[in-house]
Amino acid sequence: MGESLKTKTTFARCFVYATFFLLFNQAHAATTNRHLIGNLTAPYVAFLDDIYYNLEGGEKISDACKADTRKLIELAREDDISALKVLDADGKASSGILEGAVNFIGHYSECVNTVVQLKENSWKPKYCLISFNVSATFHQEEIPHASWKVLTEQSKPPTIGLCVPQSCTVDDVQHATTTSLHDNFEGIDGNVNTCHGNPTGFEKDVGAIIILCFFILLIVLSIIGTVRDFMLDHKRREEAQKNTSQYTDKDKSVSTIELCQKEESKNPSLLDQCLIAFSLKTNAQKIFALGRGENISVINGIKFLSMATVIFGHTYSFGTQNLFILNPGAMQQAPKNFVTQVFANGTLIVDNFFLISGFLVGYVTLKALEKRTNFPWLYFYFHRYFRLTPLFIAVVMFSGYHLRYISSGPDWLKSIEMYDEWCKSNGWLNALYLHNFIHTENMCLSHTWYLANDFQMYFIAPFILIPLSRYPKIGKVVLALFLTATCLTTALITGLNNYPAIPYLSNIVPLDVVNEYYKYVYIKPYCRMGPYIVGIGLAYFIQHRKELNIKRTTAALLWCLSTAAGLTVIYLMWPANKGTLPTAAEAAAYSALARTVWSLCIAWLIVACHYGYGGNYI
Repeated sequence: MGESLKTKTTFARCFVYATFFLLFNQAHAATTNRHLIGNLTAPYVAFLDDIYYNLEGGEKISDACKADTRKLIELAREDDISALKVLDADGKASSGILEGAVNFIGHYSECVNTVVQLKENSWKPKYCLISFNVSATFHQEEIPHASWKVLTEQSKPPTIGLCVPQSCTVDDVQHATTTSLHDNFEGIDGNVNTCHGNPTGFEKDVGAIIILCFFILLIVLSIIGTVRDFMLDHKRREEAQKNTSQYTDKDKSVSTIELCQKEESKNPSLLDQCLIAFSLKTNAQKIFALGRGENISVINGIKFLSMATVIFGHTYSFGTQNLFILNPGAMQQAPKNFVTQVFANGTLIVDNFFLISGFLVGYVTLKALEKRTNFPWLYFYFHRYFRLTPLFIAVVMFSGYHLRYISSGPDWLKSIEMYDEWCKSNGWLNALYLHNFIHTENMCLSHTWYLANDFQMYFIAPFILIPLSRYPKIGKVVLALFLTATCLTTALITGLNNYPAIPYLSNIVPLDVVNEYYKYVYIKPYCRMGPYIVGIGLAYFIQHRKELNIKRTTAALLWCLSTAAGLTVIYLMWPANKGTLPTAAEAAAYSALARTVWSLCIAWLIVACHYGYGGNYI
């Protein structure tokens, strides 16, 4: 083409954008009120013009990409609807840029589902996501304050979605972006995160096909097992009817008696037992059984409320990390609010599950130890392992090989990286429950650090429970030593490395520091074991006290102390969430004691409700 694309106003009019890159360009300033809007939109339109111009004629662009981009431009000038859809799918700036609304992802589905018709062939575009940041050679004083704030203070860097011909590679788009930024916006780097169309390739993914066959086999076994379960149940009913006789007494009344069989009914065969293990009927009955037995019912309520809070917290934290939020500025202000401190400091809720886990293990094991002299070590460990692991590994396999194919989006593959690529490479660590120690930076299913911790704590639980059962005085000393050791270890690691007291939800601490805290403190059992040990101690207390008689005033005082301690633990970090960080010593003390104190508060809640000092008693 002889004429420069920049002069083609017809092509430029295909874009209806607000300002974005004005923030990154000191040269474009509004000089008159009359041309204010023009000055705002011109830099951005010029930048997009330049990208397509460079894709059409850049030096390092592939020939196929050049040719298809040229055809796209020609069709756009002719008002071809498919070409206009490609351009319309590009990211467009919106209001609220200075509040952090700097992710202009465009319209992904419009891009990848459009078919550009040519005389000789047709093709679908691909969607590229480009992120921007300050060049390493630039300093804060060299870039306007507003631009620096937008570029550096957001949880995700500014991004833009770009729809390009299928023949354009990541390198093509990267070269075009780099050249366009160099020509228009000094001090800004652009990185092409991804370029792809609709997800394809399942039919060539051998691993995904094998895993799919495995899941199909499970479904088939479930169907066969369920059918066989109903057949055996029907057979048992028929046999019961055959073994029932009716007779008429002297008063002509009818009664029914069941005769005892001379031969004992046969148990299901081994094959039937294996099939019934997959039965939806039997498993549903077990899952939804409402029998209470000797359960401490208050634990069910704690589990529900804790799970709801954890889901809310994960939705917030994962959303701010992996989703494109329209109002990230408001999201970053949320942890500073007084009311939201329960969620801002919500990692304490996870300790409820450690407390309950320690309590249940202790309660069941201590009761079993009363009835036997030897401890079943192999059964204790293997039963736990095979109870948790099969379903866990099934989730790992599904995540590693199938998750990428069930959806798509601008940043889909990046957002599921820990489920996809990391599970393929490190999923074997999950099977060994060592993923919180090895390759933690690329942990498969990062939220399952809890399962690893729980299994590791379960592993050492007998070394506390056996002394408690056989030699109570020694056992109490052992329990106290474990509790002291975990608190001191946490304090030393946190204080010596100047780690934060908690994993703050806001960006008041550099991300690399938070990641180190996560790696060396948050996911390590020797730093998280305090609540678990409190749970074991609680189990011992309830196991040896069938009744608890205390005065009403004493119960009320304990409620007040527990509530005050719990609120103190939560709100001590409010100043930190607002920007006033604690000293290294304060952070170490809080990190060491907060979770144990919190678990003691929940332990009192369980004790009070179990012994009748909760609810209407106060």
